[in-house]
Amino acid sequence: MTDVRIRPAGDEDRAFILGLVPELLAFGPPAWRNLSEMIAVDTDVVGAALAGRMEGSAVLIAENAAGARLGFIHVTGERDYYLQDTCGHVADIVVAPDARGQGVGRALLAAAEQWSKDRGYRLLTLNVFVGNRGPQSVYEQAGFHAEVIKYVKPLV
Repeated sequence: MTDVRIRPAGDEDRAFILGLVPELLAFGPPAWRNLSEMIAVDTDVVGAALAGRMEGSAVLIAENAAGARLGFIHVTGERDYYLQDTCGHVADIVVAPDARGQGVGRALLAAAEQWSKDRGYRLLTLNVFVGNRGPQSVYEQAGFHAEVIKYVKPLV
């Protein structure tokens, strides 16, 4: 495992983070989704979080001991339907391709868990596309469990 340090993202991290946004969809999204639209939305949302325009949201950076950036996580508060209260939610997480398999994802998830605990949240959630199998084992090893499956029917 790489020696991973997690810190809040700053302006100096913007290009690195936004450069990783397309990796969110590198697995190949469902055919009914428009890849360029998805990347544009993710770029806007992560950019807004970086700029501090999303209240209750944080972007954290993983880096090694030498200061090389390894990935990021965007965590936010989100209302849970059954709790009827806010919980932590991993909106986006990306590990740079050359840093995968080194414990970076687990370190980012642990930081999101601590961020959520610090706010008194009782749950930490995340969504993952069914076809994005690579990260699913990391999520399960970190203690996440599948709860619902969302079905989509394109109407166009």
